[in-house]
Order: sequence, then C-alpha cells, then structure tokens
Amino acid sequence: MLVLKLSWITLVLFQCQYGVEAKSVIACEGNSECLQCDTGFIKVLDASYGRTDCTTCATGKPANQVSNRNCKCDGSLSIMSARCDGMKSCTVPAVNSVFSDPCVGTYKYLNVSYDCIPAKRTVTCEYQTSVIDCEVGVLSIHFANYGRRDLETCPHKLATTAACYSPQTSSLVSSCNGKKSCQLNASNSVFYDPCVGVHKYLEVTYSCKCGSYYTIYYDNGKKDLHSSVKCSQALGFITFNMLVLKLSWITLVLFQCHYGVEAKSVIACEGNSECLQCDTGFIKVLDASYGRTDCTTCATGKPANQVSNRNCKFDGSLSIMSARCDGMKSCTVPAVNSVFSDPCVGTYKYLNVSYDCIPAKRTVTCEYQTSVIDCEVGVLSIHFANYGRRDLETCPHKLATTSACYSPQTSSLVSSCNGKKSCQLNASNSVFYDPCVGVHKYLEVTYSCKCGCNDGT
Repeated sequence: MLVLKLSWITLVLFQCQYGVEAKSVIACEGNSECLQCDTGFIKVLDASYGRTDCTTCATGKPANQVSNRNCKCDGSLSIMSARCDGMKSCTVPAVNSVFSDPCVGTYKYLNVSYDCIPAKRTVTCEYQTSVIDCEVGVLSIHFANYGRRDLETCPHKLATTAACYSPQTSSLVSSCNGKKSCQLNASNSVFYDPCVGVHKYLEVTYSCKCGSYYTIYYDNGKKDLHSSVKCSQALGFITFNMLVLKLSWITLVLFQCHYGVEAKSVIACEGNSECLQCDTGFIKVLDASYGRTDCTTCATGKPANQVSNRNCKFDGSLSIMSARCDGMKSCTVPAVNSVFSDPCVGTYKYLNVSYDCIPAKRTVTCEYQTSVIDCEVGVLSIHFANYGRRDLETCPHKLATTSACYSPQTSSLVSSCNGKKSCQLNASNSVFYDPCVGVHKYLEVTYSCKCGCNDGT
C-alpha cells in the first residue's frame, strides 16, 4: 500500500539505496578483468596495483615474490578512473606498463572496487559545441574526459588511438554543477591538447539533482533541514511533509541518498588551504587535481608566464586527497608542492577538489585490538578504511607522535567484509603492514548497511 503512494522518483531512491552493491574485481599481474555495468555507468571507487597481503594471487609463487605487503602504486585510482569512469564496460590489464612497477621482484595484483551509477551520457566531437540541461533540477557532473577512449566514437581519419586520457571532471564540476544548463565546447582552446594530431571528443556523464531545502519532522518532534531539490511540485511532492511522516526511517535514508547534499567543490590557490566540511555524514572525495588546467583560476595578479600552462597536473592528487580526507567530518589540506610534488616548475598552481558527504557509520579500533562491525538489517558496504593515524586525539598513546600516517585499506576491507552480515576487524601490523614504524596506530572504517537480495529484507 505504501509503495502505491510513492511516485516513480521514490522508486529511484530505493534503487539508489538497495541497488547493485559495489562490485570488486581482482586481476593477477599479467591478466585482465572486465568492469561491467548492465545499467548505469562505471564509477571507480578504489583501486590498488601492488600487494598488500600475502595470500591474494599467491598460488604457485615463491615466498619472496609475495612477502612484501607494502607495495602500492599511488596513482592506481587516478589511472583506473581515467580509463573506466563513465564507461559501460572497461578492461584494464594488470601490468607494469600501465601502472609502473612499485616494487620490483614482487608479484602484484590489481584490486578494483566500483559502482554502476545511474546517469546520462553525452559526447561532443572536437570543434563542436553542445548543451546539457535539466528540465527538473540542476546539473551534477559525474565524469568528463577530453580525448579519445575508443576508435568508434566520433569516427575520423585521425582517430588513431584509444588511449588519450585527459579527465576534465573538476573543470566541468566547477563550470556546470548547480546550473540548469551548460554549454560544452570540445576544443583545445578550452582544455588543452592531450594528444596532438588525434581527433578527440568530450564525453560527459551527468545527472539532474535538485538543490534547495526541505524540512523533515521526525516522530519525536525534532526538525532537520536538508539540502535538496526545490522542485517538489514538479516531482509531485506537494504534500511532501505528510508523506514523510508515513515513511519508515530507512525510507528517509533513501531520500537523503537521492536528495542529499550536492557534491561540493573547493579551490585553494597555491600556498593556501581550504576546508572540506560535512555537517552530516562523512567526506568522500570524488575528484581532485593539483596543477593548472586553465588560465583564469587563481590568476589574479600573476604574470602571464605563470598561468599560461594548461597541461599541468599531478596524477596522484585524488589518491592523496582520499587518503587524507575520506571518512573525516572535516579536513584541511594545503595546496603546496610538499604535499603533492611540483608537476610543473614555474607555474602557479591550484588545488581543485569535489566531494560528497555520505551517510555512514564510523568505527575505530586501536592497535592490537579487535572489533566487529555488523548489520542488523542488510549487509555491510565499506566506504573507506585507513590503518595508521590521521589525528593525535584518537586512541591516545605516548607513541601517538604523528597525524600523517596514511595507509588506506579500503580495497582490502571491501574484499573481506562487503556483502557480509558481520566482519571482524583486527588492527594489527600482521594483517596489514606497518605504515609508520614506532607510531601507535588505529584502524578507522566508515561503512553502511545495504540490503542484498537474499537476506529477506
């Protein structure tokens, strides 16, 4: 009876919360695995090429090739995102020629987790323009690439490579997010020329979300204000508050899933900092770029020769920002070369970050201890995990001497915990490795409970 009272958009919300679980694939070195979305488009959540345990892809290998558990290519996520985000299917070989060799002599593997996100996709061939718009709501960019990732799209005699990757997500998030419509110009003059002599195209995946406010009144009389769509009438929610009163608490989570806080963007000019902040939920960094991809951002008062280079990018920006900020309530990262390295000496750079605030639970397990995370309803879905230390207050100890011990373990816990009713967490060097010798560490995990198709819920 309740479902009959919900409009079609509410069913979309249920799919958002109870749809396909985050998928994981592992490819042993020298092999490939396919990322596939029957519906929606790929969004890579985490990727690691290297080795962080002694058992994965270890069968038949000598001990000296699988004993190194501190083997990681820091740019794995950026590489996988550039190749696969926004695609229906994507195959990437687990080889050094793609990811580089982070530990010579160690037999490695590629571990990828990804979602299939509902979105629209548009392609604009080089030298052309197009417009994306929203009849209801405002634009929210998921992924953009200016280059060429296949030979069939925008056919041309100069379509000579399928490996021209130049993600422009941050750029389009900045210029299009929150607007009703946005013009796309597939031109080297707007971005830069990532592959000279190749006919390119601009591909964008996006959705329409609404942004304003609605009020939820809970059974206890408390009032909560959420960022959402000011299109209640257009979506048939004229009596929204009355409907909310009839929905269970889990349905409110579904509304937050679809109508929650829009992806936020911050830009910090070189030498400055910006704060990522979540009043509700926890930070999930969607995209990050340290360098320069246009001539106008953070350009005031700078000489032309310091802002003219638009092909300046540090490929590991997203990995660094995710390791520092994912799963936090607030996070400040300085836009400096000492954090990101200097991708282009003499160019004045900036840090561009987009992020979401995701509803989740958070647990902390101090070093040498164990704990259990579980779901009374549904199954576990890991959002982020770090074994190390990102502040001095958590798990206080005389050896809590640094707040910069980053060792993301999201892929590891996605593999071991996702889809289960409960999962034991062991905060131990023997399970992960020791990312900062002599420092007292802790394992922090953000997760949620989602329903699978066989748990009766």
